[in-house]
Amino acid sequence: MSRELHLLAFGSTRSAGPWRHPEIDNSTAAVRQRLVERARIAEKGTFDALFFPDGLNFGPPETWAYKTTEDFEPLTATAALSSITDYIGLVVTGSATLAHPYHLARQLLSLDHLSSGRAGWNLVTSFAAAAAANFSDRGVVEHDIRYEIADEAIEVVKKLWDGWGPDTIVEDRARGIYSDINAIQVANHHGTYFDVAGPIGAARSAQGQPVIFQAGSSPRGRQFAARHAEVIFTGQGTIARAQEFYRQIHGEAGRAGRPGPLITPSLRFLVGSTDDEVRRIERSAFEYFSPEYQAGWLLEVDVDVVGADLDGPVPDSAFPDSTETHQTALAGYRALARDGNPTVREFLYRTINGWGAEVIGTPERIADEIETWFESKAADGFVLTDSGLPGQLEDFVDEVVPILRKRGLFRHEYSGTTLRAHLGLPVPQRQELSGPASAARERISAIR
Repeated sequence: MSRELHLLAFGSTRSAGPWRHPEIDNSTAAVRQRLVERARIAEKGTFDALFFPDGLNFGPPETWAYKTTEDFEPLTATAALSSITDYIGLVVTGSATLAHPYHLARQLLSLDHLSSGRAGWNLVTSFAAAAAANFSDRGVVEHDIRYEIADEAIEVVKKLWDGWGPDTIVEDRARGIYSDINAIQVANHHGTYFDVAGPIGAARSAQGQPVIFQAGSSPRGRQFAARHAEVIFTGQGTIARAQEFYRQIHGEAGRAGRPGPLITPSLRFLVGSTDDEVRRIERSAFEYFSPEYQAGWLLEVDVDVVGADLDGPVPDSAFPDSTETHQTALAGYRALARDGNPTVREFLYRTINGWGAEVIGTPERIADEIETWFESKAADGFVLTDSGLPGQLEDFVDEVVPILRKRGLFRHEYSGTTLRAHLGLPVPQRQELSGPASAARERISAIR
């Protein structure tokens, strides 16, 4: 089977300043309506999914003056969107280190059922001190330890997802028996970081399990992603770096005895019908960009340019020698600051899409760039982010997607109803857990 390009879009357009644009209504009702419209536009374009990041905090205090307040919680938002969409996948971010695996398993499987098999879990290992402070934590956990916790968390979540099988629900109305207790698998997990009995009491997903997304790029992160991820979200600023990352991940996955996951880097785009229009749109994006917000936000990854001269060079002191927060981000931002010696203002504008790729141009130019990355095994697709300016995502769907379809790269219509079907991923087999039925019977006997 030939490869097929995959396109996802960020579900929200939080970034540094587009709320200042005179055509943007920032009321809660308007933000909600834009979210609904965004989902419908992406589904019209037959995108694989909407991708919702999350930070579990409002950001460093240095950002508070410059950002909007309507930051809808992803699970709540996607549950609402599941009722007004039919096909598009809904990928939500959930912290394997701050959220408890029982809650994660139940919430994600609920979203999967509400959407008829369209849920994905972007598994993150939370690094921000501000986020840890909201969860009675003792602080940010050491980088590699976070992945140890996540290894165990995903094990627990998958055990809970596999509690019910195809033969568990019997609906014996005469005897009043709904589920066959001998066919219920109970997690009974006792590990280093979690003790979880289970079960969660939910039928198996229409797609087997929600799809696992992950963004590990450090050596330990790549090892984790190669072992667990089905799709990897990453930031790669150049084709060369993306190709190397692609080879590394596929090599790691092969050594773990798994097929290589799909790799979907972030791609920020600005699209216009002509070069003159593109230049106008780019000037507008730069005009409404807030460097103060970006400077404050970068503190979360230990990059500090707060108070620096915006029109001066990026100071070397902005970057620590090492970090326990986000190692890949630190390296990526350091590379951005050294590429062409930008001013602080120019550097901050570049960081709107993290340290990922960007393409600005006509529909043909954008399609060319996407095709080049795809055909050169730098990516299997992209998570698209736009400037937040009015009409950009719709212009991509109306003008770029038809070109990709004409070139035979992208689907004309959905061929399935689940996120796994869109991504071409197999349905996971239900794992067999040891001694589930006896443990459940013992618990029921104890209650009686």
